[in-house]
Amino acid sequence: MEKLDPEPLDHCYGTTLEEVERTLRFALDIVSDGIWDWNIRTNHVKRSPGWYSMLGYPQDGLPEDVDTWKSVIHPGDYERVMRNFQAYVSGESQIYAEDYRCRCRDGSYLWVSDHGRFVEFDEDGRPTRMIGAHRDIHRRKMASLELQRKNEELLALNRRLESLVAERTEELRRTNEALAQQVATAMRLSETDPLTQVSNRRHFERALHGEWQRFQRHGHATALLMFDLDHFKRINDQYGHQIGDRALVAVSRAVRGALREEDCFARWGGEEFIALLPETDLESALRLAERLRQRVPQADPGLPRALTASFSVAAMQAGEGIESLLKRLDDGLYRAKLRRDCIEAC
Repeated sequence: MEKLDPEPLDHCYGTTLEEVERTLRFALDIVSDGIWDWNIRTNHVKRSPGWYSMLGYPQDGLPEDVDTWKSVIHPGDYERVMRNFQAYVSGESQIYAEDYRCRCRDGSYLWVSDHGRFVEFDEDGRPTRMIGAHRDIHRRKMASLELQRKNEELLALNRRLESLVAERTEELRRTNEALAQQVATAMRLSETDPLTQVSNRRHFERALHGEWQRFQRHGHATALLMFDLDHFKRINDQYGHQIGDRALVAVSRAVRGALREEDCFARWGGEEFIALLPETDLESALRLAERLRQRVPQADPGLPRALTASFSVAAMQAGEGIESLLKRLDDGLYRAKLRRDCIEAC
């Protein structure tokens, strides 16, 4: 088969520079709304009819120079556009492409997309001509900005909601903390003797029951100590209940200071006090009772008369119930009070 020669290029595209440029302008008109052609040597800028039409100006109705372009750029975009344009002109950037607002003839602003490239250079490689194209992107840009605005409003709303949730959470935390403190305070008050501020009988009985159960399971040595202030009725009768209350508070403070943290010390009733001593055998409890007996008279040197106390000490025994234990302790205290200022082991 005979091979056909391709059609000469000059037949398709023309042979003159003018024809090539005309073809280029037709192509640019298809893909853009307006084109511009900058002669860098003369600073002359030729703009297509579409460029003027896009901004609402009559054709060739503005001076054809770079200053015209600069004058229609929105002040809010000007610095950015000039910076990036200069970066391309100076060779710092490989492309020039910017979106910005141009002022229309009626004073409104139109969002355009601007792209430009050098197309001619002198013998030293310096650019002498630059061609670019503008596209009207106003609708797309406004839709994008509206979406951005709504997203920002949504983010702001989310931040407000998060802040509100955080505030409510913190308020709830403070409320719960205050409630917990109130509950703890109420619990403490319900378990504390209001005068002496040591445990009351109710709290002691609960602690005793727990320790007794532990003794039944593990057999750890546990002792109880009970004491009664001697002749306390005489103090109340002779000096008044205010002095009597002062004596009770002073003794409670002195005894509490001599006990361990794990010991439970309570006002049993009237001038009687009781202490639960975990991990303590009878001999150790008796030695503690002796220290306390000597400490009672020194509880408050300012009282009109020295105080003394009678003690009974008992250790838990296998197979013995709580009621039996307390009766044994109470009986021992009764015997001690017959002699006064002494200790009875039981």
